[in-house]
Amino acid sequence: MSASRNHSNSIRSGHSSKGTGTTLAEVSMATDLVARDFEPCAATASMFLYVQGTTVVCAHHDTLKIERRFSRHTEEIQLLAVDNVSERGAGRLVVTYDASQTAIVWDCMTGDEVARFASYENLTVAAWMRNGNVAFGNAQGNVILFEPTTSEHISARTIDQIPITALAPAADCRTYAIG
Repeated sequence: MSASRNHSNSIRSGHSSKGTGTTLAEVSMATDLVARDFEPCAATASMFLYVQGTTVVCAHHDTLKIERRFSRHTEEIQLLAVDNVSERGAGRLVVTYDASQTAIVWDCMTGDEVARFASYENLTVAAWMRNGNVAFGNAQGNVILFEPTTSEHISARTIDQIPITALAPAADCRTYAIG
């Protein structure tokens, strides 16, 4: 009973315990001045990866020391995903996708390029599957499956044909939750 009373009091006060006193108008003005989206990032058990333009930076979790950089993209990177689900990838494989509609699969430990995929349409999301393949979603509502070992791909249309913004492959690698 007292927990819900405390909760309602904090809602009424309108203040955060860690707030800086910034008003909503000031936040809105700041976002108008800097029209940047979030930068793609991902993590493995030991590495934190983030994008800086056309480069992926790999930093060690514990020290934040930069271990390596991947820099074979020619345009700004828009998507980044790490394979933390398959036995083959095991936190080693990374896929990136840039504005020129090129996806590159990297070996995170060596920085070597494993495979490359040129998309015909704008990709909006990337997710690794348990079988080691990458599932991409695009703005036309298609799911594209890419196999890095052979560089082959297949495309499947969704029923609604609306842009895919979220993609979660099931363990069977045949069923997907899409949004």
